[in-house]
Amino acid sequence: MNISSRCDYACRAIVELAHYSPKDIPLTANAIATKRNIPEKYLVHILLQLKKAGMLLSVRGAQGGYRLAKKASDITLLDVVLAVDGSIMDPVPCDDESSPELKNTWEDMGNKITDALQSVTIQSILDNSPSADMYFI
Repeated sequence: MNISSRCDYACRAIVELAHYSPKDIPLTANAIATKRNIPEKYLVHILLQLKKAGMLLSVRGAQGGYRLAKKASDITLLDVVLAVDGSIMDPVPCDDESSPELKNTWEDMGNKITDALQSVTIQSILDNSPSADMYFI
């Protein structure tokens, strides 16, 4: 399985926004792009997709930007992948009658990938990051 750059950038953006979620501070696309090394013009389109999927809210005005629409514990990697790249294994490889045993195997693998992505929340990513153990004096 190959993760698209669009999906990678979406995950980076969601994680960055999750860092600021407890403070309820909106971040601009420019701030996210700079911090996470994402091309800003590309990021704007991704943020709109995530907003359309109900994961982000946009805030207008001088102090505006984007913030999470849900708690980080309620957003999974599957949510992000589906919003940005669409369905997993759709269409299924070998989706014809010539290789029914492969079709079943691909469907099974797609289900396992879906389950794995569903089990990882954005909050768990934050909790397991090396910076989660850091503290500042």
